[in-house]
This record gives sequence, structure tokens and C-alpha cells, in this order.
Amino acid sequence: MMTACGGAADNKPVANANANAANTANSNTATTSAAPSTDALVALENKAFDAWKNKDGKFFDGFLAANFVGFDDHGKHVARADVSKMITEDKCEVKSFSLTDPHVTPVGANAAVLTAKATSDATCNGKAAPSPVISATVYVKEGDSWKAAYHNEVPIVEPKADKPVADKPADKKAPPPAKYEPAAASNVNAPANSTAKPAANTAANANTGAKPANLTAELTAMEKSGWEAWKAKDAKKFDEILAKDITFVDHVGKMTSGKDAVIKLWTDPACDVKSVDVTDSNATEITPGVAILTYKGKASGTCGGSPVTDLWGTTVSMKDGDTWKAVFILETPMAK
Repeated sequence: MMTACGGAADNKPVANANANAANTANSNTATTSAAPSTDALVALENKAFDAWKNKDGKFFDGFLAANFVGFDDHGKHVARADVSKMITEDKCEVKSFSLTDPHVTPVGANAAVLTAKATSDATCNGKAAPSPVISATVYVKEGDSWKAAYHNEVPIVEPKADKPVADKPADKKAPPPAKYEPAAASNVNAPANSTAKPAANTAANANTGAKPANLTAELTAMEKSGWEAWKAKDAKKFDEILAKDITFVDHVGKMTSGKDAVIKLWTDPACDVKSVDVTDSNATEITPGVAILTYKGKASGTCGGSPVTDLWGTTVSMKDGDTWKAVFILETPMAK
């Protein structure tokens, strides 16, 4: 759909962990009661996927938030204004799709992330679309409506029977099919059709969201601290920068929820990380107190004996008092 970025599951779950958290100076402590219902968000998601199926680009004019962040598996940003055209000209032929296993991660009172398993029977540019994938959409409240501020998909890669799950992540040698077409479409924050990433990619850094001069630098610093914590297996640091209800989706489509579970994953002794870095970052405040940071995560080392790979990352953060905390992190394999 809108974008794509996945990470290795048990393996290094991307120091993304460092993921910063974003939220307005209001000490939002993710008020679950204020979050939209799972059914309500799933209904919106189904409408978006249906619009992708029918190449209804106009639908996205009203579906996408004003501060929409589009990010594809080539590390390019997609402008909100380009999505409608991309969907209309999409080269995917979709016979059917279904969304199952929905999960909502509250992000303060006016934002939430919906993740679901998306299965489709589709071809893009003559190639089978990745299926199933983990679909992730960040929704924000604008007036009385909930709109999509970001969307991405990560193809689910099942671990090989002859390898422990821990190995799978890092060696994820299962890059998204060919050009990650369908998922790519999602990159456009327009459900699955994000595939048409042509014009989108060109709109680099075209996000119109509020972007304080120091926001990108601040969130990048926190993101990098997370990667450093992963390298050092520093559980204490993770505890400081991660929200209690954090959800992490790695580059092979494995989802982990809850701070304790994520910290356990990222301090896995099976990973031997030598160096890390975070580059090509860009932050956008999508609603007061909530921000999205997109970046390139780089690392050298091994997890379960397999070499770690670079990837594109997205971290949704919210501000808790004066501190940013990561609430949702998604890794996307780099397109070949």
C-alpha cells in the first residue's frame, strides 16, 4: 500500500528500538480509552485496500492526513499529492484481498497504528504480488475523522525449518519479491497500491508536516542511541526510550508487542554487532506530540551466525513529558 519497511525478527530487531518516541509536549501517556476501535480502523483499511484494487485514486484525497508521510523500499519519500495519481496509474491487477489478525497500538489520544496480515491474489507489472504481508498504517485524528498518516507493508518470510528462528532474522536472505511491487504500493500510504512508486519516489522529502528545525536531529540522536543499545545489549537504555505498549515489526514480517518482549528480543545473545549507524533520516510531526522518523539503519556483525543487513526503518514516537519514546517501529528490506 503506502510504503514498506520490515526488519529481522528475532535477530537484531533493528536497533530501531532506539526508536524515538514522539508526542507533543503534552505528557500524553497513550490513552487507550481515546483510541479508535479496532473494528473502526479495520473498516477504513478495507476501504483503502478496495480503492487500491479498483484503482480509485480519488479515494485517497480524503483518506490521507494533511501531514501524510510516504516512504518506499528505496528510501524515497512520497508526496501526498502524488498518491492519487500513483493509485490510478498503478500496474497491479488485484483479484482479491483479505485482512486478518488486526492489532491496534495506541499512540497518545489522537493517533494509533493498525497492523494486520494482508493476503492478496494480485500481480504487479506481470509479477505475483508479495503475499501475505504485514500491513501497517498510522492513523491520526483530524476533526472527527481518522486519516492515514503513513502506510507500509512487509512481506512475511517464514523461517526455514532447518534453521533456528534467531538465525532467520539477520540472514533474512529472502528479500521482498522482485520489486516488492504490491507492498511498494502500500508505501504510498495508499493501501497495497503503493506499488506504483514511480512518481512517489521522486517526491523526496515532500512531506508537508510540521517539522521543527531540531526535530530530525533530536529523533535521529535517539534512534541512534537505540542502535547503540542493541549493539551493547543495553536493556536499561531500551527501558528509557521505549513506550510500554511498543510494537515492533521486523524486516521479515515478525511482530513483537510489549516493552519486555521487545527488549528481550533486542538483547538476544545470538547477535554479535560490531558497529551501527543511522543515516538519511527525516522527521515529521504528524499530530501534536507524535512524530514519524524515517531512516536508513546500517550495521555490521552477525545474528545467529548470519550477517546483519542494512534496511530502511520507520519509528513512530510520542512525547511523554519532556521525553520522546518509541511506540511503533517497522523495518523494511531494501529493494533490489
